[in-house]
Amino acid sequence: MYMNERLLEIFQRSRSGTYMTETEFDLRVAKRTQELVKAFEITFDPQMVCPSDDGMADRVFEAGVQLLVDVGAYHIDTGRVIPFTRSEIMGALRQAPDTLYLGEGQDMVIATHRDVEDPNPPLNLTGPAGQACSEEIYLANLISYAQEPYVHAIESGATLTYNGQDIVAGTLLEVKAVQRDSATAREAVRRVGKPGMHIGDCATGMTAIGKMAASEPINGLRPCDGRLVAQMCELKTNDDQLVRIPHLRNYGSHIINLMTPLTGGIGGGPQGVAVVSVAETLFGVLAYYATYHYLSITHIKWTNNSDPWGMYVLAMAGQALARNTHIVITDDPFNMCGPCTDELLYEVAGHSIIGSVCGYTQHGVGSTGGNLPDHHTGLEAGFQGEVGIAATKTGLTREQANEIALRLLPKYQDTFENPKRGKPFQEAYDLKTITPTQEWQDCYRRVKDELTKLGLEFEQGPYD
Repeated sequence: MYMNERLLEIFQRSRSGTYMTETEFDLRVAKRTQELVKAFEITFDPQMVCPSDDGMADRVFEAGVQLLVDVGAYHIDTGRVIPFTRSEIMGALRQAPDTLYLGEGQDMVIATHRDVEDPNPPLNLTGPAGQACSEEIYLANLISYAQEPYVHAIESGATLTYNGQDIVAGTLLEVKAVQRDSATAREAVRRVGKPGMHIGDCATGMTAIGKMAASEPINGLRPCDGRLVAQMCELKTNDDQLVRIPHLRNYGSHIINLMTPLTGGIGGGPQGVAVVSVAETLFGVLAYYATYHYLSITHIKWTNNSDPWGMYVLAMAGQALARNTHIVITDDPFNMCGPCTDELLYEVAGHSIIGSVCGYTQHGVGSTGGNLPDHHTGLEAGFQGEVGIAATKTGLTREQANEIALRLLPKYQDTFENPKRGKPFQEAYDLKTITPTQEWQDCYRRVKDELTKLGLEFEQGPYD
């Protein structure tokens, strides 16, 4: 398929492909994934959450390619399977970019493909990462992210109301809320003196109409900004996602392939979910023309990825893609705990360390698993970036990253069943100065001191 024909061809296949129910497709994915895990000898050892086996990383990649070839992708609206060939997958992959220019002017940053144990530190493209925000504190919350020295771009959260009214998808209120919130994100980066900073998305938009409403180069999202186009679990799309793509390509936006593979779900255990994660990334290359890819692994029970399964998937999918492609991949730490707890920062640190050595650029932090409105702040997002830089500066190997992650795990693992949700932004920050409270800064210093004892070499940080 030529690039300018690919989307139309995918549309035609979504109408002519093999018909099956969604349950039948799920069973097909589950069965074939487990067969491939066995055939490619992909193994999981809970003491190796960050393996350093190049051969297995390459096998995870090959299994992911084969999974997409064998099962295709499912179009929810039509009940049809969209098939792909290996040559189509590899052809699209060759055309994908390896260098991205995010933002504009003096605030532009350049994101490039990162290798395993890459000596170049990862960028930190962060923000509320789609988490729910109250409209009253939305601007202050975004400022808390944009002002952080180790934050290079922001991705906005999702407000719950418009002038006090619940936002309903596909209605006037969604459009108005998106226009307001994208303008608020622009105001936030202006307020902190970074007017050209890249804005990854306006997460308030729930439909194609909402996403497109954010396109406004003066007050809203510019061509140098981005928009998410999502996959549904696992390997599924629909017309609402696909119709965003022509607009975003014509507008010049970065298209961000959002994937939320479920550990313990259709892909099964961590070995299978690593394979599924590769397949979904490749589907984003093919169908979404994505410039970068956002892997948001989610545990089916705890809605986090700071557990051993999540860290393994992060490590193996990252290494598979870093070694066998030239694309830009990003990851996010979704965690059980919330602001003003040491546990949240330990969860963030383990994820950031593994991501840094396994080829990722950093992406947003999901505090409290995204379950509680306003329970997210700029401090933990900036800390993610700071840890990623420290891991790279220290020159951590995968073996060292594995050792540190295992030593951090006991510091927060007991909270999975009884999370420490911490405090909302309104209590974790001074809303007049938009600075973290003393309590929250103390958490930062304690955790940073512990990481220093484990061997990380930090620069002077904002709260030292």
